[in-house]
Amino acid sequence: MSDSNLDTTRFFSTLTPTLSPAFISADDAAVYAHDLIGARREEEYGGFVLSKDNHYFVTIPQSSAGALFRPSDVLSTGENGDILPPQGYAIEGIYHSHTVFPRTASLSEDENDLLDNFFSMMDLRTAVFFRHNYPRFYLSNPDGSLLRYISTDSEWERALIPLFRVIHPGPVGHLAQPAPDNSLLPSDLLAMIHLAGDLRVICPGVFWRRRSSIGADWRTRQAIDTEVESQAPLCGPILMTANAAAKWAQVQIRKKGLVQQVGFILKHAQKSEFACTRPKVAVFEYIDRASAYARSPSGAALLPADYHVFAAYHSVDNVQVPVAASQRLLMSNCFTSDNLRMGFWLIQNGIAGSVFFSAPEGALLHYRWGEQGSDRELVASVTRRNGQVSDFEHLLSVGILSALDYVRHVAQACVLEVLEVDPVWTRKGRVTESWQPFAVLPDEPASPSA
Repeated sequence: MSDSNLDTTRFFSTLTPTLSPAFISADDAAVYAHDLIGARREEEYGGFVLSKDNHYFVTIPQSSAGALFRPSDVLSTGENGDILPPQGYAIEGIYHSHTVFPRTASLSEDENDLLDNFFSMMDLRTAVFFRHNYPRFYLSNPDGSLLRYISTDSEWERALIPLFRVIHPGPVGHLAQPAPDNSLLPSDLLAMIHLAGDLRVICPGVFWRRRSSIGADWRTRQAIDTEVESQAPLCGPILMTANAAAKWAQVQIRKKGLVQQVGFILKHAQKSEFACTRPKVAVFEYIDRASAYARSPSGAALLPADYHVFAAYHSVDNVQVPVAASQRLLMSNCFTSDNLRMGFWLIQNGIAGSVFFSAPEGALLHYRWGEQGSDRELVASVTRRNGQVSDFEHLLSVGILSALDYVRHVAQACVLEVLEVDPVWTRKGRVTESWQPFAVLPDEPASPSA
């Protein structure tokens, strides 16, 4: 029989779900679906993580009739009951969300919170019994976190199979949540399952506050906010240019309001493919080589395979440079000298090739080195003197230097570009000494050239 006469419905799904953009990893793709689910907790949503040509995708979150997610509504099943992938794809995982239970008087607050934000017994049964079909099992929680369990077929896991077998599967094809009055406490279930497989917080939330593995000491570890992450950073979708990746990061930055966020744009070593790490709330001025990204115990950077840092990005900080009222609009939508100094330090030390800046009003700026030697005076001007203020900060505060002069000095020493405009940065393109990219400031009359 020729290949053209084969019945492909025996091997591939007859359903064709809508897919997400491509991602570097399965975790990145799952976080994309988790973001789409968001605060929708009135019913369960779910889907699958797929792979093709070393890229990862998710099916767009889908709910089923009733309160429980039915995987067979997204991809069809084969004769043996396994889920079938779309033609050309492989199934890498399954994800679904949990709704919120009413508080149960017989449980403590910790147990109630864990009940809402942890795998049910049915989830874990499915993860163990169907690891051959979808090796990763993701859970989107009401607290905003995303958990992942990978079945390992360990001795501990095999010891739990008799317990899993007594669970009534519920309606055929559904992923059921536990009843709130389940005799097995959520913490008991966690205590058993963390020894059995790979249990991890992929995306933090209110209850699960840290990206880390979940073990017996989970209460203590989740209370530590300052511990350095030991996982590769989560990344956005794969894009064809660094500018596109920076624009994606800017959209994420604006979701969190006026708090400084930082991150890095990565580039594939052999392909014209870019992705940016998801924005992290941090002070850009204090980013250094040790804390710029997660590291292994040996000190090696934990970055996706075949990717390296191409550029850095950050948003505005909350430091107000003392300038005249007419200068505040521009100055509050521009990088401070401290942020500029850190940007140059990253470039000088080979950590990043350039820097993107997201302004509060919506503009996206980009700067890199200009002609060799033109940067020395600028670097000196943005460096703090004796731990006090930089030359630029001093000149701005006493009114000798205006915000417009400050930007022009920067533009003279490096290549400064406007990629996205706003009411302050009104023109796209390179900023020069003579170009007027700014809106008219409140106390300044409009000039004929403007």
